Amino acid sequence: MKVSGAKQVHYDSGPNMTPLVDVVMVILIFLMLAGSFGTSEHFMVSKTPIHLKGAPSAEVPKDFVPPTMLDVIVNENGDYTLSGAIGPNGQLLRMRDPDELRTRLLARAPQYGSLDNVEVVLRPDTNTHWEALAPLYDAALRAKYQKVSFAMTGAK
Repeated sequence: MKVSGAKQVHYDSGPNMTPLVDVVMVILIFLMLAGSFGTSEHFMVSKTPIHLKGAPSAEVPKDFVPPTMLDVIVNENGDYTLSGAIGPNGQLLRMRDPDELRTRLLARAPQYGSLDNVEVVLRPDTNTHWEALAPLYDAALRAKYQKVSFAMTGAK
């Protein structure tokens, strides 16, 4: 008696996976092309040039007008002081509300004429988190100040 089944090649490999892999690859490629890998900005953009202390490397033009600097000193608890904002006791006025910063900056804008040469510098304390800085940055931008920058911690 001959056993014919023993000589035939028999593969028990399961279902054909090629169509599934093709579909998954098409979906993956579509998601890579259609999706974004993040937002447009993961940081707050500063349009203010870097100021270096010390001797300049180039001659300063005769018609150069140094920028007006408005310092906003931000404490680690979120309180801030705006340069020139004096309270009733004669000391710098500590504020908490970002809308108050916007209001004070809007009130100061007419004295400068054009805001092109005015820089708002946020100066955080050592342990200040970005959650305290972001609303103040937004308040300065909403007050139509184009140059809003950040100073290094402890820099003056």
